[in-house]
Amino acid sequence: MKPIFRITAAVTAAVLSTAAFGCENKKKTDKVSETETTTASQEETTSSAVSDNDTTTAAEAVSAETTTAATTTTATTTTAATTTAAETTSQKAEEKKEETPQKGFGSSFDAAKAYYNAYLTGNADAVYDMFCPNEIEGYHAYISTTDLLDGKNPQVVFKRSNVIDAIKKSMNTIYGIMGEKSDVPHDKWTCSLTEETLKNTGENELKDFNKTLGTNFTAAADCGHVYYKDGDEEHSFIGNACAFVEQDGRWYLSYSTVLNAELITYMDIF
Repeated sequence: MKPIFRITAAVTAAVLSTAAFGCENKKKTDKVSETETTTASQEETTSSAVSDNDTTTAAEAVSAETTTAATTTTATTTTAATTTAAETTSQKAEEKKEETPQKGFGSSFDAAKAYYNAYLTGNADAVYDMFCPNEIEGYHAYISTTDLLDGKNPQVVFKRSNVIDAIKKSMNTIYGIMGEKSDVPHDKWTCSLTEETLKNTGENELKDFNKTLGTNFTAAADCGHVYYKDGDEEHSFIGNACAFVEQDGRWYLSYSTVLNAELITYMDIF
């Protein structure tokens, strides 16, 4: 806080004392007294004016200081409010980011486990959400340069709802085989998947894959034969094929591989 200046004014009082010097000097004395009185009065008036002026200056100083303090307080409050609002916005953004599910998986094995678990539990939407959007776009762009769709729009032919229907039909086919072999419900079956089941794709093969689809995957893995099992080895059978691709450290189910190896059979394209 800046100090508040205090200004005090002293008022000088003139005390006049007169003595009697005789009648003959009375008029002269009275005249001198009148002159002194007038002078004293003028001095008092001047002193009073100075005092008033000093008082006014002090009041202005106090007012200026008060205004400065108020302005400083307002600025500080505004800055604090702005900072708080910015921090709140940043915090909400972080919370929203944390609430948003992260796409992809930390490894190809984790992705494979999620894929076969979705098949065993009948979650077709989860299977579709494992695809990488970049590969979907790349496959659609590639297929449109061929005659495979007879001029049909691949984004319409392979729209989400159509692909999910194909996934459901694929699941039902597998459940049908399970039903023929055992009374065990499909969600109680398991699969023979292990980390050794996945094999890394060769560098040249991956390069050709990226060139064909216009993608930039940094790694890929093929999944070997996976057997569905209910506990009785005689009931085991080979399941659906799949492969996985990596981008930015996250692994995804390969859209083009699953589509060509499994799902296209269940789509009314040709």
